[in-house]
Amino acid sequence: MDHRLQTAIALRKKGEYEKSRQQLKTLLGEPALTAQAQLNIAWSYDNEGHEREAEHWYICALETGLEGDDEFEAKFGLASTRRCLGSYDQARTLFEDIIRQWPLATEVWPFYALCLHNLGEHERAVSMLLTCIAQSPDIRTRPYVKALEQYAQNPNQRWS
Repeated sequence: MDHRLQTAIALRKKGEYEKSRQQLKTLLGEPALTAQAQLNIAWSYDNEGHEREAEHWYICALETGLEGDDEFEAKFGLASTRRCLGSYDQARTLFEDIIRQWPLATEVWPFYALCLHNLGEHERAVSMLLTCIAQSPDIRTRPYVKALEQYAQNPNQRWS
């Protein structure tokens, strides 16, 4: 990885977002680094809670062209950002695309469930969250996995 990009990433991780962005913007004219710089600019805005600015840079990075983990991270970031901005239908479309493209990326599920909740699909959201918990239980949850899996199938079921 380019040392200038590494330096900018280190600045972002230390919370020095503006310095990081300044460094990253100097890389925008270099085709081999442009998409990476754009993605890291998006993350810096996202880390600060500046979702509108982050959205712009996620889109730029995706349009410039990312592959593999970087494409995943940009789409995931954009979907989450759009949810935070209240663009729930756009976020849902992105989350569903991510889940189709990366079916093993279970880290997306809780964020997708939040989006479903925002769209009023509470039962589906709860079902998805219960499935997440049942599939990756901590030691104290393990004894309850079978019950959680059952409840995930129909979280509104009443028992007599």
